[in-house]
Amino acid sequence: MSRPGDAFMHFRGPQHPPSKAMYIPVFDYRQVRAVGIQRRRARLRTAAGRLCIVLIFTALVLPAGTSFSGTAMDAIVKRGTVRIGVPYNRPPQGFFNSSGEWVGFEVDMATEMARHMNLKLEMVKINDKTWGQLLSSGRIDLAMCRIRHTRSLEGLFDFSVPYFFDAMHVLVLKGKFGSVSELIGNKIAAVQGSNAEKEGMKLLRDAGDKSAEKNVVSYPDGPSCFMAISREKVAGWVDSGLVLLEYASKNPGRFELLKVGEIVEPVAAVVPQDDSAWRDLVNFTIQDMAADGSLKKIYDVWFGPETPYHFPSVRSIEIWPE
Repeated sequence: MSRPGDAFMHFRGPQHPPSKAMYIPVFDYRQVRAVGIQRRRARLRTAAGRLCIVLIFTALVLPAGTSFSGTAMDAIVKRGTVRIGVPYNRPPQGFFNSSGEWVGFEVDMATEMARHMNLKLEMVKINDKTWGQLLSSGRIDLAMCRIRHTRSLEGLFDFSVPYFFDAMHVLVLKGKFGSVSELIGNKIAAVQGSNAEKEGMKLLRDAGDKSAEKNVVSYPDGPSCFMAISREKVAGWVDSGLVLLEYASKNPGRFELLKVGEIVEPVAAVVPQDDSAWRDLVNFTIQDMAADGSLKKIYDVWFGPETPYHFPSVRSIEIWPE
């Protein structure tokens, strides 16, 4: 497992041992039935076992010769490989360190998920603009790119249970402000038209700033907001915590985050729509990782108190009963 450090220091990439992939070259339902039933009880509580159970159920229900080509689950099983899209330029979610290693929180999450599923992993580079097209075209099976579960995206894709909970914060110069109330009368930046812009006005208004609307300065994008606070044209920048951490890592030690509210923003994995077997396996895997502690270990490596990206966990992962 990789360990984070200063943004300009050397990192170690994920050190997971190679996993043995489950691969079925010919999807023979009779063979799946015979092998799967014998191992059913022993594998019930593992994500890899759940994958076998999906195949067994299909074999028992569908007549011989029936196929369900076109689903992500079918393609993944035949390949023995899961293709997970993760960011490559978004610290600390996924990025290349100074040694050229691809590291990050979601890089480690993808590696551990594939290990839990007993599948080989193929990581594919994605960003905020490309993951949707790659997932829709079938070039990846799963996207993890600090994606928030929204109603607009729900109509196009399916979402897993959240594996991370973000929240609104204000980025400020380290040691200059201790609370939101100290920002009264100061200008804060926000991306124009974003939810953060509205939240910034609300938090200043709730803190007692009578000029809250005027004191939130709108900028066209994140880089513009970061430039404004770096040049001290504004006292703070309001946005989601993960977004602010990414920019703060560009100048380690200069900035810190102020939490400004209790509203939680769930971050989830995204899968193709209407493929319940694959979505369920992803959900079970995330929950199994939460139950066995592997998800917490990854979280602490990247967001623990001794890391440059310290971000206290605001909610526990939901684990469904058996």
